[in-house]
Amino acid sequence: MATNLQIQEIAIALTAKNLNPAALNPDFLKYTGIIPSDWELARQPVYNNGLVQLFFTNGFGIVVQPNQIILLEAIAGKTGNDMQVAKIANQLVEKLSQLEYQGVGINPRGLLIFDSEADAQKYIWGKLLTPGSWREFGEGEVNAALQLNYRLQQGVLNLGINQVNVQLGEKQLGGILFSGSFNYPLPNNSATKIQYLQQLINNWQNDLVTFQQFLVDKFLPSPETTSNISVFPQAVISYS
Repeated sequence: MATNLQIQEIAIALTAKNLNPAALNPDFLKYTGIIPSDWELARQPVYNNGLVQLFFTNGFGIVVQPNQIILLEAIAGKTGNDMQVAKIANQLVEKLSQLEYQGVGINPRGLLIFDSEADAQKYIWGKLLTPGSWREFGEGEVNAALQLNYRLQQGVLNLGINQVNVQLGEKQLGGILFSGSFNYPLPNNSATKIQYLQQLINNWQNDLVTFQQFLVDKFLPSPETTSNISVFPQAVISYS
């Protein structure tokens, strides 16, 4: 049996040309006012082969690659007004308006928790896939992951579906992780690009509502899961 859908995380991904990941260090981010000066790192920053990872004690993370900046926020127990990911994204775009931005992604993650790993497997095989001899190979149950793409009026919704193991306290449960990405390209006209980019960023809550309702309508396994969408304490997730 599945419990209600849990929204775990929201991320905003900014794609841009010729980024210098090492330049976006904590001192620069605080000095420019992109992030508050009192934010504390949860662990040492990672600088490795063109990749920068910064994670803060408030559940906020910044990952920078040569062509992308990802701002992600754990949203357990937060309301829309408490979430800072759009505010930080807008401040970054304002301070780094000279970057050649190419697109933006609004990326929510939802988790559907089951009582056991076996129940999560039944969901995969019973609702999403058609039984067949392709499942009968090797030893043990085959693991499945799906990647779906939906064309939208303004962009594309990419949806990844993975079976995961979930640790809640001392309980080991099964889960299905829905990783969404609303991808929007930006116009070539530099005069309107930043304004349009910020409009897309500020529309993140509508994308999140669309994502939630989409999962309810198309993917949730039973009526009892549709009446109670909520944000739960962050679960520890590992892939099966």
